[in-house]
Amino acid sequence: MTHAVDILITSYYQPEFLDECLESVAEQTLRDFQVHVVDDSPGNPVLPVIEKWRARGLPIEFTQNETNVGPLRSLQKIYSASHAEFFMWLNHDDLLKPDFLQKVVQQGLMQEPNCGFAYSLYERYENGQASADTGVYRPDLTTGVHDIIHSLCITNWIISSFAVIRRQNFDAAGGLLRHLARNEISGKPDTGYLDLYFFSRMAARSPAYVLNEAQGYYRIHANSNTSATAGESKRAEGTLSTFDYIFDDQNTFSRAQRFLTKANCLGRIMTDMGVIQAVLTMLKSSELGKELRPIAKELLEATHQGLNPMIFDLASQNRPKLIPQAHLDELRNLIRQL
Repeated sequence: MTHAVDILITSYYQPEFLDECLESVAEQTLRDFQVHVVDDSPGNPVLPVIEKWRARGLPIEFTQNETNVGPLRSLQKIYSASHAEFFMWLNHDDLLKPDFLQKVVQQGLMQEPNCGFAYSLYERYENGQASADTGVYRPDLTTGVHDIIHSLCITNWIISSFAVIRRQNFDAAGGLLRHLARNEISGKPDTGYLDLYFFSRMAARSPAYVLNEAQGYYRIHANSNTSATAGESKRAEGTLSTFDYIFDDQNTFSRAQRFLTKANCLGRIMTDMGVIQAVLTMLKSSELGKELRPIAKELLEATHQGLNPMIFDLASQNRPKLIPQAHLDELRNLIRQL
């Protein structure tokens, strides 16, 4: 029996979160899906939850790892065993709103065959309370088809739980295996941010369908990956590593995109110089400037395209733009002169 969407869920303890997650899946108005759950914790702590939702008619294939292999290898295991045209990686502690699949898949990807993936916005969910914003920098885009690669050269705002990917495009971009192979070489598990890397690789090849409304809840808690990374003070280092992967990937990304990631690292993450000033400084460099001169206009246009739609999505601050409009206008005028 065929189905349109494979919902891949990796879990690690916290059966109460998985229970709520599966409940949100069971409430989807688009029913054309198969659920795959792989659990990485010993002792089968989530098995009662699986049996509960199977008894209620939710189509679930369940895998219990004999040893802890980590979320990426767990995901690859169930990904390689699935086959639907579309798939999503839903974190076991996140929740979907009932119309998520209908709006992202049926009204989005199925209508826009050129799009490699689609995503919706989400609300933060912490201590039982939802916040009507993502709390991150993101491009403010209308619902529809957009080229987002240049914004991804600056930051990632897409959560895998609220994105659906066209399998063919994912495989063409190297899938998970490319990232896993890098980790094997480095000897370090899960090095860098996988979501930023594979969304960037896909966005460099095809546009994305953007749903400009919150269709899920991103749970924030003490044991979440975001909290753990921040607590270990490795967020900036992980981001730098991921942008290094992009810079090294000459077969996928243009020179302008690759050097935009370098300007972003220099101007936004490593210093407070600012991305625009970092780009201009690179172009004036006694050594690098000469090499960048042939792509100066392309690099400035990529910078403008990446920064222009960016806002800080925090409702209490009225979602201010990342870059003052005067700076963007000055950049635009400089581009016109070239």
